[in-house]
Amino acid sequence: MTVSTLTKVGNSMAVLLPKTLRQEACIEPDAPLRLDSPRKGVVVITAVYDDSADRLTRLREAEERIVSRKTRAPWPQGKTADDLLREGKERGAREIASL
Repeated sequence: MTVSTLTKVGNSMAVLLPKTLRQEACIEPDAPLRLDSPRKGVVVITAVYDDSADRLTRLREAEERIVSRKTRAPWPQGKTADDLLREGKERGAREIASL
């Protein structure tokens, strides 16, 4: 999770997106962005891409990033698949609750 603050810019407010977050989200400089607020305290920023060829390129790049990050850790001693699934669900629930 990345934390940032609002900065006053003229009569508006700005949020700076750190480089690592922009890279992870594949948001290029000058990319058009859609801003939505589905509920109080939540802002969703989505890059807007119209070109299907560009979308295919971005999907391939995302796939390459995912494959390059994928590492196989040894199976934890004394854990079953059910234990690992339960831990993952609990971790996800804690992340959601912290929002």
